Amino acid sequence: MTQTQTQRSYQVRTYGCQMNVHDSERLTGLLEHAGYVPFVGSTGHPDVVVFNTCAVRENADNKLYGNLGHLAPVKAANPGMQIAVGGCLAQKDRGEITRKAPWVDVVFGTHNIGSLPVLLERARVAEQAQVEILESLEVFPSTLPTKRESAYAAWVSISVGCNNTCTFCIVPSLRGKEQDRRPGDVLAEIRALVDQGVCEVTLLGQNVNSYGVGFGDRFAFGKLLRACGEIDGLERVRFTSPHPKDFTDDVIAAMAQTPNVMPQLHMPLQSGSDRVLKAMRRSYRQQRYLGILDRVRAAIPEAAITTDIIVGFPGETEEDFAQTLHVVEQARFSGAFTFQYSPRPGTPAAALEPQVTREVVQDRY
Repeated sequence: MTQTQTQRSYQVRTYGCQMNVHDSERLTGLLEHAGYVPFVGSTGHPDVVVFNTCAVRENADNKLYGNLGHLAPVKAANPGMQIAVGGCLAQKDRGEITRKAPWVDVVFGTHNIGSLPVLLERARVAEQAQVEILESLEVFPSTLPTKRESAYAAWVSISVGCNNTCTFCIVPSLRGKEQDRRPGDVLAEIRALVDQGVCEVTLLGQNVNSYGVGFGDRFAFGKLLRACGEIDGLERVRFTSPHPKDFTDDVIAAMAQTPNVMPQLHMPLQSGSDRVLKAMRRSYRQQRYLGILDRVRAAIPEAAITTDIIVGFPGETEEDFAQTLHVVEQARFSGAFTFQYSPRPGTPAAALEPQVTREVVQDRY
């Protein structure tokens, strides 16, 4: 057999958050485990293109369908080529993707990324698009083959899903309720990574400091950080993202007491206005948020603190926006990821009035 007959090339294109980046490492691991090889070179095209998508903002939809449109003539000229769409947007749009882009071969969701190789083969043999979306997680994805992007730094999932009900966020409906891995499984993965030469890990979850809710231990995340400090050869530990409502003094103490936990904290604010925070269903207010930062800096004076901010949430007034600027001034962030609010269908905030005009949103942004 020729190489073309035995090995097909692939390319994974990733959009969105760190969870998606780590999921793409699993997708590449799955594909190579199934015999595919990475596409290299500046000419030609891969045999399989996988889009791992995000659904958090409106432009994610536009970006996906625009890129699918660009691939349509390429696929038409290369009948053996396959296109797969996975991730949060696939979980949301499901069969709508193949209706809008009938040249797509496979659609899979956030709960069944391990099915990708089988779905590609099924689509190839049947010559028909395969759409498979599961409503809940069957196997924790950390058990899947993974091809790490870095030899020294690794993502380690400690949970998937989210139990929060923020009115602007579509993620819980796409990733499901929070499911926590057992601490022993997490630590075993970290030790195995260190044995392979990894010296830095980032603990991943939609809300890492609610870790433990699944097995009834509200101090589980602080314990996990301290246990990471006892792993020989592990030089740096980071985590993302926490939620202010679950952030405890025990976690602050664990960060301060554990030498390999980096003095770095990403603490999403979203808005500095108590009125807007209530409308967002964020269960903290301005003073509580600033109090957390004060306690972090008291315990870790060198802490670098970053945040997320949304501007133009429905009903946000100039006074609300001024309150956000006030918190930014008081918080002394090292950096901020700022976003223009975009309504996501199916979220409570999409139905709120008044929606802030695009011109005002862009001016505040």
